[in-house]
This record gives sequence, C-alpha cells and structure tokens, in this order.
Amino acid sequence: MGRNALVCVGMALVFGTVHGCSAGNSGNDYGKAPDASVGGQGAGGDAGTDSGPAGFAGEAGMGDGGVGAGGQGGAGEAGASGSDAAVDVDLSYDAPTADVEMDACATASAEGQPIPLDIYLMQDSTGSMSLNLKWSHCVTAINGFVTSPSQTGNQLALKFFDSDISADCTGAYYATPDVPLTALPVPGGNNPIQQALSAHSPGGNTPTEGALRGIAQYTSSHQKPGRTMIGIIVTDGDPTDCDTDIGNLKNIISQHYNATGIRTFVVGMIGATFSNLEQWAIAGGGLQHANYCSVGINPCHFYNVGNGDPQAFIAALQQIQKNAVACSYQFPKTDAGLVDPAQVKVTYTPGNGDPPQELTRVQDATQCVPGGWYYDNPGPWPPDPKTINLCPQTCNVVLSDTNAKIDIALGCLGS
Repeated sequence: MGRNALVCVGMALVFGTVHGCSAGNSGNDYGKAPDASVGGQGAGGDAGTDSGPAGFAGEAGMGDGGVGAGGQGGAGEAGASGSDAAVDVDLSYDAPTADVEMDACATASAEGQPIPLDIYLMQDSTGSMSLNLKWSHCVTAINGFVTSPSQTGNQLALKFFDSDISADCTGAYYATPDVPLTALPVPGGNNPIQQALSAHSPGGNTPTEGALRGIAQYTSSHQKPGRTMIGIIVTDGDPTDCDTDIGNLKNIISQHYNATGIRTFVVGMIGATFSNLEQWAIAGGGLQHANYCSVGINPCHFYNVGNGDPQAFIAALQQIQKNAVACSYQFPKTDAGLVDPAQVKVTYTPGNGDPPQELTRVQDATQCVPGGWYYDNPGPWPPDPKTINLCPQTCNVVLSDTNAKIDIALGCLGS
C-alpha cells in the first residue's frame, strides 16, 4: 500500500489525500460553523422521507423536524441509510513555524486505517430458540461470520443468555463471557467459538435485563485504546424474567450509550416484538438503515433476520460491523511523530455545496454536542489519542449526507 489514506467509512473504503507541510497555512483552516443550524444534506430515505436539510444543532438545541435553533430541519434523521453513506476523508498537515520542525513535518506522512472492532455478542439461548430451526441457523451464521477473512483484526467474545440456571438481574453473570475475546477470523472446524456453540442447547426463559446489564458492564470495562467496542444482543422473544418493562430496559441501554459512547446493536428473530427492539436499537445508538427491517418499521435501527437464515444473519452482522466504525478514525501518526493533538482540526463539508464547517472538539463522549468530536483518550493533558470519534449527533448527520467529506488537519508541534 502507498501512503494514501485508507479509511473504512459506512459501507465503502474511500481514499483521502495526505498533504505534506509547507510554510504558512495549509489551506484547511476553514473557520468555525455558525451557532445556528448549518446544513447537512437531507438525502431522501427508502421510506420516502422529506429531503430537507438536516444540520448540526446550534446553541438553542434541536427542533422537532431536525436540528437547529428552532429552524425548519429535515425529517428525522435525514432519511438516508447510514450504511449507504460513503464519506471521503482527507488527512492534511498544518505547517510548523520553526525550520527544523518544518523539515521534519515536510518529510512525514500519515495513513488512516479502519478501526479494529471488539464485539461482545449476547446470544439468546432460551427455549423458544429450539423452534423453527432458529438455533441451528444461529450456529451456522455465527460460525460463518467469525471464520470470514473479512474479520481480520477484529475480536469477538460470546455469551449465551437464558434463565435455565438462574435469572441474574444484576448483569454480573452475563458480564462474564462463555468465550473470551478471541482474535478473528478463527480457523474453520475446531475453534473455541464453534465448540461453545456446539456444546450449548436452548432452554429456559428470557432475562433480558440481566443480558443488557451484562453487555454494559463487560463492554465498558474492556474498552481498549485504538479499538472500537460494541455490544450485540440477538433475541427471539420478549423479556420474561427480571424487569420486563420495555421503557426501563431502554433506559439501561441509553444510559450506557450516553455515558460511554459504546453502541448496543439489536438483532431480532421471529417471536420478538420488533417495535420494542426498534426502541432499544435507537437507545443504543444504532444507525438508521433500510435493510433487514420489518413491516411497518422501515427504515429502522434494529436488524430483523427472521428465523435466523444464515445468509441474512451474516449480512446483518457485517452491516453492524461496518456501521460500528463508520465515524471513528485511527489517529494518524507522522513519521517524525510531531503531531500536536491540541491543534488537530476536523472539518465537515456538506455534499450539497454548503461551506465547510469546523467541528468542535469536546472532552469525551459524555460531553458530546451536535457538531462535536472527541478523542478516545482525552487526558490528562497532553492526551495520547488512538482514535478520532465523531459524536453521535454528528455521525448521524454525516452518514445521512451521501456526498459528505470529513477533513482531518494534523497540526504539527510548534505550529
């Protein structure tokens, strides 16, 4: 591979250009966006939503139809499928002032790379999974996913949830995986994940509260710099044990997401109430898409794989994988190692021709605002970031803009 920047965004791998340093300004200093709503392009969704602009909210917050200071926003989340967005990413350098630093920076280069993914897969193994070949299909699909060469660099931990032994509502039991984080792809045939799937059989009721708390506890305690952690819950039924209130369960997911920025993706099978799963998926930061939805819920945020048809199940898992890293970029390092995190600038250029908008760096995921971004490792200062992450609101706007462009200008030390 050359020194062009390769970044995995949405459903596409796109190339950005790496510019060397020169004296003076790099030309990417676009200035800050105004406080009022500024436009991301509201691409029409498959469900026929309006094509009006959906932009970042200003200081006054969000309006009913979109975002902005009480302005007329686009419809909802701009209607477009997040996984269909191809966002161009450009990495450039701001020139340093000292000659020795300029020379070092001028010879430096950077390369953006896809963010490796850590997955905590919470698989429903309750009694109803034995019906309609659902369990057999799940075993086939998960094996196909974890043995695929496309998973190189990713890791997966596996946990089964049911109340055959006990209904642990605190999440402690479900925060301990049956298979710990395992490097993917695993070899076909005999591997720890396949062994666990083959040795397990469905039985018991559905302690969804315990499973969701287990996802929150495990993912928050196993985050690693330079990697993206997500949870995936696969279920074919409504909760029967522990707290069964759908709103309370949604709050468990949203509180985890808002506090950590870790997404929880939801995969549903025949037997589950899909409207409940849609609420949970939205609460967990799931991105809007038009594939694997259900009648009356399209576009959607969860994934409907029916009776677990392996082809659909694997495709849904792969789409989750791509969406999970769509708005995260590895922090590029120059050969000279002179990048100053305090001077990095991230700029969003809408695909409708509107002026570029410099995004706002916030301390961490808990401080996110519309139009914001943050480092995975913010401090103590100076930080040692491994990734640049768009805030959820920013990510939704960018992914709904099919011609969006993200520029990352790397300020050199001394500039």
